[in-house]
Amino acid sequence: MKGRVADDTGRPIPYASIYSKELRQGTSSNSDGDYMLRVPSGEYSFVFRGLGYETVERRIKVDVGEVTLNITMPVKPFLIAPVTVGGKGEDIAYDVVRKAIAMAPYYRNLVSEYEAEVYLKGTFKVDKLSWLVKRSIKDSPNPPKEGSLYLQESYNNVRFTAPEKFDQRVKMIRSNFPGELNSTDNILGFVSANLYQPKVGEIILPLAPYAFNHYLFKYEGYAFQDNRALVKVKVIPKRKSRQLVEGYMYIAEDYWNLHEIDFTVQSLAGPFRIKQTFGEVERNAWLPISQYFDIDANFLGNVGRIQYVTAIKYLNVKLNSKVKPPVKIDIKEAETKHIAEDTQVKRNTSPRKQREDARMEQLLAKDNLTNREMYELQKLMQKQVRQSDSLPNKLEVPNPLTITVDSVATKPDTMAWQQVRPVALNAEEFKVNREIDSKLQMSPDSVSADSTGKANVLKTLYMGHTWYNANKKRTFLFSGFAGPNEFRFNTVDGFVVGASGSYRKQYSRNGIYIKQSAYYATARKTLMGETDFRLSYANMNRGLASIRMGWISYDFNGDAGISPLTNTSASLWFGRNYMKLYENRYVSLSNRIDPLNGFEVYTSVSFARRVELQNNTDFIVYQQNLRWYTPNVPANEDATPQNLSTHSSLEGSIRVRYTPFYHYRIRNGRKQMLYSRWPTITFQVHKALPNLLNSNSDYLRWEAMVNQIIRTGPSNRISYKFIYGDFASKGSLYFVDFKHFNTMRVSVVIPSFSEGYQNISYYRRSTSECYAQAFLSYQSPYLALKYLPFLSNRIWLENLQLTFLKTAGYKPYYEIGYFLSQIGVVGGIGVFGSFEGKQFHSLSVKVSLIIPGFE
Repeated sequence: MKGRVADDTGRPIPYASIYSKELRQGTSSNSDGDYMLRVPSGEYSFVFRGLGYETVERRIKVDVGEVTLNITMPVKPFLIAPVTVGGKGEDIAYDVVRKAIAMAPYYRNLVSEYEAEVYLKGTFKVDKLSWLVKRSIKDSPNPPKEGSLYLQESYNNVRFTAPEKFDQRVKMIRSNFPGELNSTDNILGFVSANLYQPKVGEIILPLAPYAFNHYLFKYEGYAFQDNRALVKVKVIPKRKSRQLVEGYMYIAEDYWNLHEIDFTVQSLAGPFRIKQTFGEVERNAWLPISQYFDIDANFLGNVGRIQYVTAIKYLNVKLNSKVKPPVKIDIKEAETKHIAEDTQVKRNTSPRKQREDARMEQLLAKDNLTNREMYELQKLMQKQVRQSDSLPNKLEVPNPLTITVDSVATKPDTMAWQQVRPVALNAEEFKVNREIDSKLQMSPDSVSADSTGKANVLKTLYMGHTWYNANKKRTFLFSGFAGPNEFRFNTVDGFVVGASGSYRKQYSRNGIYIKQSAYYATARKTLMGETDFRLSYANMNRGLASIRMGWISYDFNGDAGISPLTNTSASLWFGRNYMKLYENRYVSLSNRIDPLNGFEVYTSVSFARRVELQNNTDFIVYQQNLRWYTPNVPANEDATPQNLSTHSSLEGSIRVRYTPFYHYRIRNGRKQMLYSRWPTITFQVHKALPNLLNSNSDYLRWEAMVNQIIRTGPSNRISYKFIYGDFASKGSLYFVDFKHFNTMRVSVVIPSFSEGYQNISYYRRSTSECYAQAFLSYQSPYLALKYLPFLSNRIWLENLQLTFLKTAGYKPYYEIGYFLSQIGVVGGIGVFGSFEGKQFHSLSVKVSLIIPGFE
């Protein structure tokens, strides 16, 4: 079947949905209004629907051959009810939306599984590329070009398993996306966001239980379709925000489910439009039958358009029989059938459950719900859904989408695609399709998942390069001599010149990672380097064994010191050589394993020769600041020539960490920990062993910690961390083994302000006595500044942070800060005030930077 969908003036209707009830198959017209649908011989009903147009239904007998059916869809007149304002003086759309919100848990869990054939078509057209992008891709084998259209089609088998697991098997694919022709590296995944859930990513949906805090709703009439009254509701965000949508949703009265939606959200790239049409695939079960996504991208000088279309044919649909239907089905046969069943169910149901069911029916029967009744009904529905869950305590979170590609997916030719393609190509797409055919005929074996080919030598040496082979699951990375982690300067080493390379290989049951770095310290005139070998094993217990060795200069505060990049800038321009160094010649063995889920045990042993170092250069760009350089001695009252001197140290450590009810996901056969609603408790001990291997160190330090992240809203969270530790013994303690803290005195911080002390000088509070730390923070998309109209549509996050530190010999230190995070490429900006005891200490304004690839 093929034809064109147009309005009563003859103008084509793009992306109108076409659905066959008998076949449970949906598709849509293309951008020119043309449609194409391949069906077996027989007689079928076809429903043509478009937002704002009358639904047209045709029953067609299809024989062998081609049937042309052009459809005219008049503009749909939505009737306005005599009363559009409720008893409280509010728009009657609120009554409709309250019922829909209350029923959302039911519809969100209505389907337990299904199998479908899904056609995906994605296109993007590049209108303009910024000079930065052009420069970065100029050496790529097949870079995107301005004015070119890129097309990817795939024909897939998709299996859904509740609550949110999708398995996509790519049966056919063709693509001219940048990269290898017809490559399977960048496959478009099946997008099926459940619009009954509160959020999709960070986007708050209109049927969220807290939607009234974020949206206004306006009634715009009703119309009859599929023997149901559809109410048209306009969705209006209360403020400009990239977390909110605007547009229309069409809700079926009495059933309170979605029939169609047309939303637009302002994304970072530009306006993102989502159109979704639902079809009745089972009795009173409406699932998406066609989807259309459109992004008018305009970001940092790059302009283009991205479109994504799906057409779905449901093969099998299994409903969740344990979830009670939300409405009385007005069919005599159904009522008769369920009388005996309902009687038996009531006999086997507890009195409390019967009272809850009766209250649910009472609320459903009300014409107008208050907000309180809406919340009550939704909680009853949610409780019913939880009771129907056969695995309520399962900690494994399935991968939301797994994609596998058939070995012959790239082989089908044009004729094979004509047999399965359910969405007609427009003229421009057809031209691209022919170009793909001609290139494949010239180079049929061009498919490759291997990027280990040639790279520009000079660019690789300067900026580095990554080679990977997806089939063999291996990656080789060279950092380049000017990479963000390689170029640095300090007054001990001078300029450090070097690079690093790493190799990663994944096997079926384990994986290996090898990294080697080599550097030359120009002022000390010495070679430095490190070797890191890691072996992952026991994938379900997250086993990781490692061997590390090196001969390199180290910050005394190795765990949380100033970043080398920040220290480089501060030294060269301002004469502030904050970082103090010693030479570390070491070998270390460690192992991490989870004997039980959420219970981690980490052990390590290391031997090191730590050599005292002095400044070897006073090079500076701005000579007037030369006077600010200081000796290579940490500014700490307890730092002495003795505990800074050269020595040897043999140390062992053990750390145990437990998080109850820790949810996890299996990815590539290996467990990955995700989240828990419970706090994490950590206890660790560090012990130096004197005399063995001529070790000079002798101490024992223990530390206990509890931390947790508590989500208080759709994008709001509270996090806390409390730490207490002490030195149980310190027969021979060197400064490097003091307890050091995450101090961030400089004005530019890499990468964030979190869990740090912004106004304490480096090493000042490092201690050999007992210590206590506390961090408390609150994060929200709307807290203060973002209520201003010109900032409300930013995706920035607002943060309040309180920190505390108590060490021997100092008054308690308190710090309060407010900062914005997630500000594009900058990172964040904040202001921080601090107190020592009851006295004001200092005030600072800072910027945080996020640098891609920086460790």
